[in-house]
Amino acid sequence: MSTEEESKEVAKKSGSKMLLIIVLAVVVLLGAGGAVFYLKVMNTSQAKASVEKEEKPVSLTMPTFLVNLADPGSKRFLKVSMDLMLSSKTTEEECKALDSQLKDLILTVLSSQESSDIVSPEDKLRLKKHLLESLNHVITKGKVLEIYFTDFLIQ
Repeated sequence: MSTEEESKEVAKKSGSKMLLIIVLAVVVLLGAGGAVFYLKVMNTSQAKASVEKEEKPVSLTMPTFLVNLADPGSKRFLKVSMDLMLSSKTTEEECKALDSQLKDLILTVLSSQESSDIVSPEDKLRLKKHLLESLNHVITKGKVLEIYFTDFLIQ
């Protein structure tokens, strides 16, 4: 064998080794990239699932409120039952812990109304908005999304 043939054979072997090294490097990089992508997708999916699980709205039924209205010279009263739509289970737990404070707040808002201020449907919407804003100032873990009057009687 001549040196020229030996050089070609050595070059051929080193070229095939280099090709093998490049192929292995590409496979390792693709595998690592795939693993990173998979883990990110899985973590994102799990995070979204846990957020979605916690963010399901929850309904909380409040007791019936019976208050004297602020009508001057009159003895009118308001009887209201309501359900609160809360942003999460965590919000419900906080509302239960703040039960007395929330009831006091609702009683204060309701008893400050005059009968002429809560007769029309628009008036009731305004009252709901006022209650929502007041309750959401007290609640720190989530919020009250909606208030549903289930009983509303002015006498």
